[in-house]
Amino acid sequence: MFIWNYYLLKNGFKSFKSSWVLPIIHGFVDQSKISIYGHIVNVTLIARRSRHFAGARFLKRGVNDEGYVANDVETEQIVHDAKTTSFYLPPGRYGNKPSFTSFLQHRGSIPLYWSQDTSTMAPKPPIHINVVDPYYSAAALHFDNMFKRYGFPIIVLNLVKTKEKTKRESILLDEFNQAVSYLNQTLPQSKQIKYIAWDMARASKSEDQDVIGILEDIAEYVINTTGFFHSGAEPTINAMRKSGLNTPVNMIKQSLIKRQTGVVRTNCVDCLDRTNAAQFVIGKCALAHQLYALGILSHPSLPFDTDAVNLLNAMYHDHGDTIALQYGGSHLVNTMETYRKIAPWTSHSRDMIESIRRYYSNSFTDAEKQNAINLFLGNYIPSDDQPLLWELTTDHHLHNKNNQIMKPIRSYTHWWLESTFEFADNDLEFSQDNICFNTNDSSFEEYYRPKLYTSFSRLFSYNMISTLR
Repeated sequence: MFIWNYYLLKNGFKSFKSSWVLPIIHGFVDQSKISIYGHIVNVTLIARRSRHFAGARFLKRGVNDEGYVANDVETEQIVHDAKTTSFYLPPGRYGNKPSFTSFLQHRGSIPLYWSQDTSTMAPKPPIHINVVDPYYSAAALHFDNMFKRYGFPIIVLNLVKTKEKTKRESILLDEFNQAVSYLNQTLPQSKQIKYIAWDMARASKSEDQDVIGILEDIAEYVINTTGFFHSGAEPTINAMRKSGLNTPVNMIKQSLIKRQTGVVRTNCVDCLDRTNAAQFVIGKCALAHQLYALGILSHPSLPFDTDAVNLLNAMYHDHGDTIALQYGGSHLVNTMETYRKIAPWTSHSRDMIESIRRYYSNSFTDAEKQNAINLFLGNYIPSDDQPLLWELTTDHHLHNKNNQIMKPIRSYTHWWLESTFEFADNDLEFSQDNICFNTNDSSFEEYYRPKLYTSFSRLFSYNMISTLR
C-alpha cells in the first residue's frame, strides 16, 4: 500500500524481500535525540503516503470505489531508548535488545464521494456531493480496510467547520455524521467507530475556548483507548507504583510487551493545517506516555515550552510542511503557533504568501503533477488504443475500477468481512515467545566494525538534531 514503486517492481521480482528490491515510500522521515539528564532518547517520525487514490489537492478529494481516500497518510512516532545502540540487536548476541516504543496515527480525506469545482478560479471553490449513497458503500469499504490495518477501535476526529455563512465544509460534516451513524448501527458494540466532531477553526477564534486544552483531553482519551507498542518489559518502578511501593518484589507483576489496538483517524477538509496541529498534540501526549513506559519520566505528562516538546513541535512542523507541499502545493498556512495564539505579527504576511502560493499551485501546476503521479504509479498505462495521458479530460476511470468490472455487492447491513474481525482478534493473541527475530541481522557490525581500528570522530560522525546545547 505504501510502496510507491510497486508497479515498477511487481513484474520484475517475484519476492519483494529480494536484496535487489528497493521499496520507495513517499512521505516524510525525521529523527532527533533528546537528552534527559544525560539519558539519550531517539525520536523518529515517519510518514507514509498511500499510493492508492494519490494526487493533488483539488483533483483528489474524498474516496474512490474501492474505499481508498485521498491524502491518506500514516504517521508513526518511534521513541527509542538509545543507552545501548541506535540499531536493533538480535537477542543473545549483545545482551538484551533495546526498548522501542511506537505510536501510529492516520489522516485521510472524508470517505464520501465529493469534489470541488476548480473552474470557478475561486480560492475556496464550492463543495459538491457527487454521489448520494444511502448505504455509504465506499465509506464501509474504507472503514473495513481500516479495521484490517489497525484493529479496533477506530477513533474519528473530525475537525471540519460546523457553522458557516455559506455552507461549504458543513455539507461534509452532516453527511459524514450520517455515514458513521449508519455504519455503527450493525457493528457490535465493542467494535463500533468512535466519532468526535469538533469545530477547531471556530474554537481558535473564540476567546472562551482553550483549543490546546481540548486537544490534550482528546489526546489522552486516544492514548488510553488505543495504547501504543512497547517492545520491552515494563520498568520495575512503574509496576511498583501500580502495585504499591510496599509490595514485595516477588509479588510485582510486570507487563512484558504492549500492542497498539486501533488508531485515531484525523481529518479536516484538506487534512493539512488543522489536522497537523491536532496530530502534534496527540503526538506530544504519546511522547509523554512513551517516555514513561521507558522508565524515563515519573509521570506520563509533558508541559509545553520544554526542550523535548519544542523539538517534537519542530519535527511535526516539518512533517506538516512536507505533506502540505506534496498534496496542496505550499507550506502550512496555519501552524501550531497560530492555534496557541503566540504567533508573531509577521506570521500574517507569511500565511498570506503561503495561501497565494497554494492557490497558484492548485490552479496552474496540479494537472501536470497529477499526470506524473498517474504515470509513475501505473494508473495510466500507454497503449495504441487509448488517448494520450495529457489528452484525457478526466482521470476518474483510472482511479475507479469497479465501474468497469462486475463485482459481487456486499450486504448493506453486514458491510464488513468476517475475516477482518477474525484477523484483528487473532492478531492480538500473541506472546513474546511467538515473536521471531532475524538472527542474521548484521547491522551492528556493518556500521561499527568492531574489528577495525578507527577514531571516535569518524565513528560518531552522524549528528542528529538534539536538545543538547
